[in-house]
Amino acid sequence: MTSGAFVPSLGCYLLVEISGPKVKRISFSNERPAETCKRAEEIAAHLERGAPCPKAELDMSACTDFQKQIYALVQAIPRGETRTYGQVAERAGHPGAARAVGRAMATNPFAILVPCHRVVAKNGLGGYLWGTEMKEKLLRREMESSTE
Repeated sequence: MTSGAFVPSLGCYLLVEISGPKVKRISFSNERPAETCKRAEEIAAHLERGAPCPKAELDMSACTDFQKQIYALVQAIPRGETRTYGQVAERAGHPGAARAVGRAMATNPFAILVPCHRVVAKNGLGGYLWGTEMKEKLLRREMESSTE
């Protein structure tokens, strides 16, 4: 089931797909979901007000071992901070695998809970599945709320 919550600072809806007790996917949409849900509202509060990031069991059954390792490292990046693709690769014990980290970020199905927007290019922002404008908004919002 997919449900969601509106995120005013982003001007869009955060959608959460849940199967049983696990989160299968988190994404953004301009279309209003049919239902709201507590999990989406908690994530929206995290984005809007810097509330603690909600804990959730993620369905990583479709993820490779490399992706699981990278996602765990990315989850440890503090709010308001960034790391480069190369730094994440090095931390994972795979120096030189920055492009592979980029691919893992591009296929991350757990936006916000695995904050891939915090992973940037060495010389700039890098890409983002929902566009660089969204990545900039997320980073700016996190930096603002971490200093409030």
